[in-house]
Amino acid sequence: MELEKISFDDSDKNLFQVDDPPLRADAIKHSILPRLRFALNGCISLIERVYETEVFDDSIISFYPQFRRKRENELKHLYEAAYAGLGGKRAKGKWCGVERKDGKPVQFLPFRYGLQLTEDGLVIFLENYWLKGLTDNSHKKLFDFHLEYESLIHVLCYHSKMSPDLDYGEDVEPISTFRQHYEYMLREKLFDNHFGSEVWAYSISSNSLLDVAYCFMCFFPVYDSYLQIAMGKPSRFTELIAKLNKWERETDEIGDEMSDESAAEEQISEEILLKAREAAEQRIKVMPAMRWRVFQRDGWKCVACGRGSQDGVILHIDHIVPRSKGGRDELKNYQTLCHLCNIGKSNRDETDLRKPKGAH
Repeated sequence: MELEKISFDDSDKNLFQVDDPPLRADAIKHSILPRLRFALNGCISLIERVYETEVFDDSIISFYPQFRRKRENELKHLYEAAYAGLGGKRAKGKWCGVERKDGKPVQFLPFRYGLQLTEDGLVIFLENYWLKGLTDNSHKKLFDFHLEYESLIHVLCYHSKMSPDLDYGEDVEPISTFRQHYEYMLREKLFDNHFGSEVWAYSISSNSLLDVAYCFMCFFPVYDSYLQIAMGKPSRFTELIAKLNKWERETDEIGDEMSDESAAEEQISEEILLKAREAAEQRIKVMPAMRWRVFQRDGWKCVACGRGSQDGVILHIDHIVPRSKGGRDELKNYQTLCHLCNIGKSNRDETDLRKPKGAH
């Protein structure tokens, strides 16, 4: 799915206020996480295009929350965030450039680079200390990288709207150079040098997600350098920066490329565009609990084709009787459709797809 076709709106924001743990968990699993995954895919696609690298050679996609297929007990935890991002592959012998404190082989890395959605909105973050098992010398390698490329990373922060989480104390003031902060943190063994972006607040439109993808792509060389260091290889940071500069020169700015893609989309037939517009008119803003309860009632699946989040589709709510024909905003007039079936149903169609075939 293209970034232009997904968004996060006030209903998603209000989900984090729904005081029903199972409902909130199911909504995150079947609606929020699939869209985060598509947003992440857009980021990865841009990374591979700009840097001419295969992201999944060394990384996998991870999610939070991670749900068990069957719940043994009633869920009582109210999740306050959803996450989809990249992390180093679990592998024995691959991460020979870093060491564990207990001497065992490193299979998991404490590096995560991804997208997180909360009640406040969407952020990009790069964590490098969420697991505490690596040796001090392993973390020193990362700080040495930041000290070596301090000025370039500083510029990347501007381009990607990212800010480091820096500590200070003693002879280091709150407003100091990156180098002064890093040298102090290294000396004091304060290794949680995380980076976080500005918040894209609701409603998060397709244009916002294009901006997110651009920022995610720009900061990727830092995450990639962590992986190279962990594999015991030289950083390819300057090589990736050269490719980023080449791409920036060729496109001038990311908006030009997105405009070209929009122009190509105009070749879609008028019939499909008409149905898409009609489907857009059908998008509803209902009470947050109502939206998720419609999904819950319909089993978190499209009532037309039976596909759900596990099939890679995005779920929407559809008016059975369109508003333009007097359809009401009430539970019995809603049905769950995936994004493909929703486009195929126009506002002239009053079909209740929940009814068995042949029923009247």
